[in-house]
Amino acid sequence: MAIDGSIETTITISLIATLLGTMGFSLAFKDYIASLMAGLIIRRGKLIKNGGRVKILTSPIVKGDVRNIGWLRTTLMEVGDGERLPSVQTGRLMKIPNFMLFNNPTLIYGETLIDEVVAYVKSDLTRSNGKLIENMAHAIEAEGHKIIGIGLYQKENSLVVHGIFESTTKELADVRSKILARYLEMIRPELD
Repeated sequence: MAIDGSIETTITISLIATLLGTMGFSLAFKDYIASLMAGLIIRRGKLIKNGGRVKILTSPIVKGDVRNIGWLRTTLMEVGDGERLPSVQTGRLMKIPNFMLFNNPTLIYGETLIDEVVAYVKSDLTRSNGKLIENMAHAIEAEGHKIIGIGLYQKENSLVVHGIFESTTKELADVRSKILARYLEMIRPELD
């Protein structure tokens, strides 16, 4: 049975149109398809969880606490970025496509972080170095944090008391400021 030339042409045109339509559909919805697939992988992998903190190394950097992992987008409560952690939430919600979490280098924070507090104290204080360190330890523990280490060193005309402690990523307030204020209150008599 021979196919008429016009029928063959119609079939060829139909196949080309279907192929172009499929390619156009794929191109138009490629980000949605990529986000859907990434959302599935993120949900199955369970590395990124609601309540956890992530930092996506894009330009600009995206950092936040995960509020919801949807099929296409993940909602983050934005967190200010800085060298010292934990950072403070800005109060802005960000909805990012799931493929951004999957296609970019992403830091996934654990339950706890290591943070630091630094106090500069006049080096001519009569208080012993041991007391300066002891007061820093009390200030850190009074705010409910585990001490990792405390150091003391001389820098020009000041002694630097450096406390390193463990903090949780769920902290909403700047605990460094609270610890520093408590520490300075303890040594205030020496400062006056």
